[in-house]
Amino acid sequence: MENALNINAKLTPVEAQALLANLREQYRLSFNELWYADQFRLIPDGLRHGSILAHCPVMAAQKHLIGALSYCLKKAK
Repeated sequence: MENALNINAKLTPVEAQALLANLREQYRLSFNELWYADQFRLIPDGLRHGSILAHCPVMAAQKHLIGALSYCLKKAK
């Protein structure tokens, strides 16, 4: 990833879990809305998720943060 940013944040496990839950819900709502949007509805199912992420950088960032938070929370146990 060219010109990628690294972000460091210190969160308590409770804060991280709350942020993770919030990100998952936001991602789920956006994904459900866009999945059936005219812009993406004719794209085959196997390619649609990637097309949505390519078009919506916020969702791509949410996906990265969800992965990072999930990994850190599992590692902290």
